[in-house]
Amino acid sequence: MSGTLNKEAEFFDGHFTESIKTITAANCELIIAYDGVLNTETISKLETEIEQKIIDLAVPKAALKKIFFICVESLQNMLIHGHKDLNGSQHNYFLVYKKGGQIIILTANLISNTAIPKVDGDLKAINSFEDPAELKSYYINHLEKNELSEKGGAGLGFITIAMKSGNKLNFAFDRISELHSLFKLEAAVNVE
Repeated sequence: MSGTLNKEAEFFDGHFTESIKTITAANCELIIAYDGVLNTETISKLETEIEQKIIDLAVPKAALKKIFFICVESLQNMLIHGHKDLNGSQHNYFLVYKKGGQIIILTANLISNTAIPKVDGDLKAINSFEDPAELKSYYINHLEKNELSEKGGAGLGFITIAMKSGNKLNFAFDRISELHSLFKLEAAVNVE
């Protein structure tokens, strides 16, 4: 069993390293790279770092607010909804980088393979809207249903991230074992 656990940790470390290599090879500016345990204290420290580094980029105030919101929402989503391996470890990483006229927030966390069809369907539904007003209507509909998940969420996190981003969300699932996969989510904010 520990072989599986080591495999999951190695899998995440490999993906984290590969993501950074891909970002730097594409001449993108890496702003923040975090790979480790998430808790409320870590998130608070990351929020302070994110805010300062985004301010240093001198992006417009409206974009800064969107980036900060998406970062905080993404970190909270990973903390609350990210799955733990059989050893109780919660693998995740968080990257923020500038690519052309966009700031991209990339999150990766462990997801149960049984949860993939719902998350995949939810994200495809969110990405299906071309008109921001339709996405807002979808959000309001979800809000009115007020259906809470087993972890207390109403499924609004991805919708609010998409609304703030103003762009389609990129996502992928990479199978690690019969129980878990790596779930990567990218949200881009236009800054130019």
